[in-house]
Amino acid sequence: MKLGIHRSGAAIAVCAAALLTLSACSSDSSDSSDSSQSAAPASSAGPTAAELDARAEDLMLAESDFPGGGEYVVLDKAAIDADEDSDPEVTPANCATIAEMDEGTDQFDKARVEYTLTDGTSIETEVMLGQNGSLDKVASDIESCPAMTLRGPTDNGAELVAEMENSVEDVEGSTVPAKTLVSTGTATVGADSVPITIRSTGAYVVGTTVSVQVSLTGEGAANWNSDDEAIVVDLLNKQIAKVQEAAAQ
Repeated sequence: MKLGIHRSGAAIAVCAAALLTLSACSSDSSDSSDSSQSAAPASSAGPTAAELDARAEDLMLAESDFPGGGEYVVLDKAAIDADEDSDPEVTPANCATIAEMDEGTDQFDKARVEYTLTDGTSIETEVMLGQNGSLDKVASDIESCPAMTLRGPTDNGAELVAEMENSVEDVEGSTVPAKTLVSTGTATVGADSVPITIRSTGAYVVGTTVSVQVSLTGEGAANWNSDDEAIVVDLLNKQIAKVQEAAAQ
């Protein structure tokens, strides 16, 4: 699953809350459509994403699916590619596998909803057609990188430094197997620092990667409860269902 930089959220989170998104955690994307790599046995026998008669944009959740009170934007592949045109410097080197997984995915159609709440919390759902992988590989990559530092320029040319600790969780209640990457730490630009937590939840279904990312900053970075988790699982299951419905047509 790809854990790539997204520019979303508020202020510093525009550059660092963009840290991680579950998408396509197979470094050999040319072989990733092999159904034997799928983490969802129930769907592995179904059509691959290449056979879906749908664009990724057509599979996006509606604004009404989200909690309410936020700004809803849909990005197509061109907009996403433009948003992810650079990778941060990542240390230690083995953690680059987590933070820079965009390579080899250019050929896949993808789309994303960015939903930003007034408190700066960002919710993103993404679908990448044709990109499959192994949740065991996801967990292994994350467990081999318990902490990392990311450095990169902000829009005004200053340097942003994010010190993050990573862990992985199973997801209860998802209709296919899923994992959540939890990355917590501090993003700093100059003398300004802000706590940040990014929870990236992803699954594979009919040859497609489906993910939901929540970015929390400031005082809200440490706040997460069962109600919040239920919202993420609900969004994930709705996005999975959209892909499954397209496959069944």
